[in-house]
Amino acid sequence: MKKYMKKVIAGSIITALSFSLVACGNDKAKDDGEKKSGELSGKVTLWTASLAGEPFDSYFKDLEKEFEDLHPGVDVVIQDIPQNEMEQKVLTSLTGSDVPDVVNLNPHYMSNIAAQGGLLDLSSVISDEVKASYVEGPLKSGEYDGKLYALPWYLTTTVGWFNNDHFSAAGVTELPTTTQGLYETAKKVTDATGKPSYYPVINDGNVIMEKMVSLANGEPIVKEGKANFVDNSAILEYFELTQKMYSEGIIPQEAAEGSIKTGQELYMAGGISILEGGVTFLGPVESGAPDVYKASKAGQPLNDPNAPVNVAVMNFAIPAKTKNKEAAVELIKFVTNAENQLEFAKVAGTVLPSTNESLKDDYFANPGDSPKALGMMEASKSLERAKVLIPPTENSADLRLATKDIFIKNLQGKVTPKEALEELAAEWNKAFEKSGEKVTF
Repeated sequence: MKKYMKKVIAGSIITALSFSLVACGNDKAKDDGEKKSGELSGKVTLWTASLAGEPFDSYFKDLEKEFEDLHPGVDVVIQDIPQNEMEQKVLTSLTGSDVPDVVNLNPHYMSNIAAQGGLLDLSSVISDEVKASYVEGPLKSGEYDGKLYALPWYLTTTVGWFNNDHFSAAGVTELPTTTQGLYETAKKVTDATGKPSYYPVINDGNVIMEKMVSLANGEPIVKEGKANFVDNSAILEYFELTQKMYSEGIIPQEAAEGSIKTGQELYMAGGISILEGGVTFLGPVESGAPDVYKASKAGQPLNDPNAPVNVAVMNFAIPAKTKNKEAAVELIKFVTNAENQLEFAKVAGTVLPSTNESLKDDYFANPGDSPKALGMMEASKSLERAKVLIPPTENSADLRLATKDIFIKNLQGKVTPKEALEELAAEWNKAFEKSGEKVTF
């Protein structure tokens, strides 16, 4: 590696992955790079997001050297930027002359920058063969207004986690796949343990929004900028039964706080038995509560097995003002090819690659029987139906806040489930009228 520049950042890989997850290319892209070796020249700068420190420093150092060996005339510079600063830094760079050539973005940042003309249109730059190497849902997350602006890199998706010791005590052998089944299973576990069992993750409201899309199972919850869920029976049932579980002590009172961190703490203490989350969820459990970790098992998300599930994507895009377009295009394909995606997933340990070929590797197909390995296997299975369920919108903060506040009101029984959905629809409609967006999802 000729140069390696790193900025010390706050946060951790868990923080970076919470924004979401993996993308990749294929080995053919790498082969193409070998054929063109020596033709490219100049400096190409790549920005990663919140991935400083080991084991990532060594991974990127090796990646940089390998690309430079393929293209001796190219000088690769890799810099790490804190995730929460990335969007603004990219936008600021576009007003000056010091522009990075490849940037690591989540779909929301990507679409916002693309909307302002800040990213290179990759639609005709990336071959159909390379496009086909990626999992369809993650690849589509790189599109904006019908054009491709980013290639997917790493992913995370949701799995169902449960404490098998608690399930065994209740005579339960597997996770439910319906909301009614969730209630019945959770009640059996609570009766057996004497403790709350189910924790619905809320976070900033985004998880409940994603749950609503999954429950709707193909029926849009928003049509042309208008809420379309008030009469959805599956969503209404979820609001009804979560309210019932909270009143019966099956859902703990702490669920009104709703963060994954609180759910994690309760799970580690044996205070709950079932929740949904990414594979990163198990990291603190393994180190902080080894007995609970050993008892943990993974399954598919707690909905219809055919329903869509959300995938969090981290991708790579090329700023429109890049001074080295040819090298940037080759680098973005190289970093996201199947071989390098697989290696990155192994280094990170809790993320998925976004190339079809990488996912066929035994690392995912036959990962072993540890709780984390089973979680990775279940997560990779769900990618077949995974996509970004909530598209980036200008009013997303308003939608999330309204969803969080009203879901909590419903959970605590301050409104009826029907009233909650009507109030939520009204708030969403206000937000869409304010922004003027006519989206459907």
